[in-house]
Amino acid sequence: MVNDMNNFEKFNRIRSDADRNRLEISNETEVSGSNGFRFLHILWLYPDVLNIHGGRGDIMGLMHICNMLDIPVEIRRWDSMKEDIPYDWADMIYLNSGELKCAGDVAKAMGRQRAQLDAYVARGGYIIATASSGAILAKYTEKLDGSVVKGLGLLDMEWKERASVWGDDIWFKTEDGQEVIGNQIQVADVLLHAGQKPLGTIIYGRGNHGSFDEGARRGNVIFTSCLGPFVTKNPKYVAGLLADAAERSGIKVTKTLADDDIEIETESAKYIKNFMLDKMKNK
Repeated sequence: MVNDMNNFEKFNRIRSDADRNRLEISNETEVSGSNGFRFLHILWLYPDVLNIHGGRGDIMGLMHICNMLDIPVEIRRWDSMKEDIPYDWADMIYLNSGELKCAGDVAKAMGRQRAQLDAYVARGGYIIATASSGAILAKYTEKLDGSVVKGLGLLDMEWKERASVWGDDIWFKTEDGQEVIGNQIQVADVLLHAGQKPLGTIIYGRGNHGSFDEGARRGNVIFTSCLGPFVTKNPKYVAGLLADAAERSGIKVTKTLADDDIEIETESAKYIKNFMLDKMKNK
C-alpha cells in the first residue's frame, strides 16, 4: 500500500472515521464512480466486545484495499446485541478477535434471527472470524470447568479451552495456493469434524491443534487463527475475498492490487518468512 504511505492524509481520515462515535463510514469520495456507487456493505459486528489484537486495523485495512480496487464500500458499525442484525443489508460480516468468554453471547445474539442468518449464508454472504472469535462459528466450546458453550454451528468444528496460552508466528497455504502469514495466540484447541475442510495447510506454526490444518472454511464462512492484523498482513489474499464479495453484489471489479501498491507488505512478508524458516532450521 506504498502509494498512500507518502501521504497519510487519507489513511488518517479512515482512522479517525472508525472511532466509536461514527456508526457508518464509506469511501464515496475516494473511488472513481465507475461502479455506479452500488456499495459493498460490510458489517463490523460488535467491535466493543470483539476488541483485541488490533481489530480496528483490520477494518481500516478493508477500507484501504477497497480504495485501491476502486470498490465503493460502506462499513456499518453494529454494537447493540439487543437490536436485530441487518443481515439483508450486509454482503460481508467481519468478526474481529475477542476473548473466548464472549463467544457464547455473540453466538446467541447472531442466532436469535436464525432464519435470516441461514438465508444470508445460503446466498453467499461472507462471514470472517479471526482468532478466538472463531468459536462463535463452531458447534460448541468445551471450557476448562467442563461446561459447554454453544456456537452457531456454521463450521463443523469443536473447540476445547487450553490450560495455557500458546503463541508464535504462523504461515500457511490456502487451498488455492496463496500464502498467509501473521501471528497466532491460541487459548483453545480447534478440532475439525470429518468433512470439514480447513482454510489452509500449515507451513510454520501450530495451526488448529498442533496438526497441519489451519482454520476452517465452508463456502464463504471463514475462520482463521491468523492475527497481525490479518487483513493488513495479507492484502493480496483479502483483496480476492473483497473482489468476490463485490462481484456477488453486482459490482464489477476491474482493478487488481499492483505490485507497487503492496510493496511494503511484500517486502515485510519476505523478512518474516525468512525468520520463520530460520526457526524451522534451528528446531
